[in-house]
Amino acid sequence: MEKNERFEEKYGQHERWDWDDNSSTLMFSDGGVPKLRILVSVVGTTEGDSWEWSWANGNFEPHTKRDVEKVREFGEANGYEKLTTAFLEADEHTGWEMTSIAVHVLQAPGSYRFPTDDGYCYLVYREIEELAEKVDTDLHGAMRGTLRIAPGVDLTEPTGEK
Repeated sequence: MEKNERFEEKYGQHERWDWDDNSSTLMFSDGGVPKLRILVSVVGTTEGDSWEWSWANGNFEPHTKRDVEKVREFGEANGYEKLTTAFLEADEHTGWEMTSIAVHVLQAPGSYRFPTDDGYCYLVYREIEELAEKVDTDLHGAMRGTLRIAPGVDLTEPTGEK
């Protein structure tokens, strides 16, 4: 809870979230403008009165549950059966409890949950990226990124301009 409170103090609340399972990214935006891009790992899901760890869930691609296996290994090393059992009986607190343990074990800067058709999906943050405040609307369809020039590549035009 403390990490999530610090996250909110630093980054605020946002009116919209979007989850992209292909890139394992959570995006927060306001007024249609993306503000934060967060690389995440899925910890697990609740459905009805059941919790399932992502490390046991074949429906999640390996890149979406990166490092969560370390939570199971921590449970094995310390004799915590709830961390090594794929399915647990769950109440309204179980998802947050298991996610808070994952935050601790993985030293994650925070966590999030979003609703699914049948319950909730719980995530831990891996990397948080603040996005530029101003979006240049004159570049419709343009790609954005960082240009990295290999050593020895000369970008000088024949006119002498770079």
